[in-house]
Amino acid sequence: MLGAAVAPVLLDYLGIGSPVARPLGAVLVLIIGGSLGSSVGFAAGQPIRQRILKEQVHTVADSAAGATLSAIAVLVMCWFLGLSFSRGPSPDLAYLLQRSTVLHALDSVAPRPPAFLARVEGILAGVSFPPVFSTLDPTTLPGALPIPASVNTPGINHAASVTVKVVSSGCGGLVTGSGFPIGSQLIITNAHVVSGTTDHRIQTPDGTVLGATVVYFDPEVDVAILRVPGYAGPALQLAGGARGTEGAVIGYPGGGPERVEPAVVDGAINADGRDIYNSNQVTRQIFVLQSHVRPGNSGGPLVDREGRVLGLVFATSASQPDQAYALTDDQIAGDIQRGSQSSANINTAQYACAA
Repeated sequence: MLGAAVAPVLLDYLGIGSPVARPLGAVLVLIIGGSLGSSVGFAAGQPIRQRILKEQVHTVADSAAGATLSAIAVLVMCWFLGLSFSRGPSPDLAYLLQRSTVLHALDSVAPRPPAFLARVEGILAGVSFPPVFSTLDPTTLPGALPIPASVNTPGINHAASVTVKVVSSGCGGLVTGSGFPIGSQLIITNAHVVSGTTDHRIQTPDGTVLGATVVYFDPEVDVAILRVPGYAGPALQLAGGARGTEGAVIGYPGGGPERVEPAVVDGAINADGRDIYNSNQVTRQIFVLQSHVRPGNSGGPLVDREGRVLGLVFATSASQPDQAYALTDDQIAGDIQRGSQSSANINTAQYACAA
């Protein structure tokens, strides 16, 4: 517990931000913390045990209680580490953990971990997307649908022509994501794309770069809205989707060129997870979809074949490479309305970088 509490603070103090070094550093801190706890416990408990044995006051009840306590401790540790590594960084291990019957049984009766433990989970996972679920991935949806072979339609091509790259400075370098227009000079993206950063700008598919300011910031749902003076792209329209709706995910994976990836909706669920800082619990309405989503796609649109926006892409599964998640049109509609009416100029550099 002490190692889990200290890990994020110590790694931030040491400036360890690498997606490879940070999970390794967290594991080392937890191992050291566990070793210290074990050593202190042994040093304090061994004299007591020897005295009990010497005075012959030991009973069968003592042995049974000790065995029960040890079993509970092992199961709690299995649950915490299993939940942590079910999000990564090893896709193969995450895949197996997500399908563990024992782990699902433990998770069904365990409470949600407190915020500091959840932040450690995020560090151990080593993924660049915010957590979608505070539990293991749900198993209530039917099987995954096949990804369409081709989605080359006029509507999707139009949506791709107005989807932009979002670039900001901070969090150890340049942070890139995607976005799309929702109104006059307004671009929507994810809050985790701009959190902890400054010098926001967008780049259109033709290479034009324009400065932007954040006028709306919702770290719980994971929505941010930028005002971009001089941007004249037409707004994309929202539409509803359901299981089997085919379309595309549009964005800039890896901060590179724009890509249009075929997608299909597996279904909609209410996801109980945490905000982008892994602190507060939040419920989001999301689409589970099949598509090739990578870091940099965050904030891009999930569109149907007519080019209408079904949702806002914000995360991907750590255990299933072709499974991703998007906030539904109903979930983002309120944020769009509030953001469109906002005249604020929000300094997102004052916030921490997203989990």
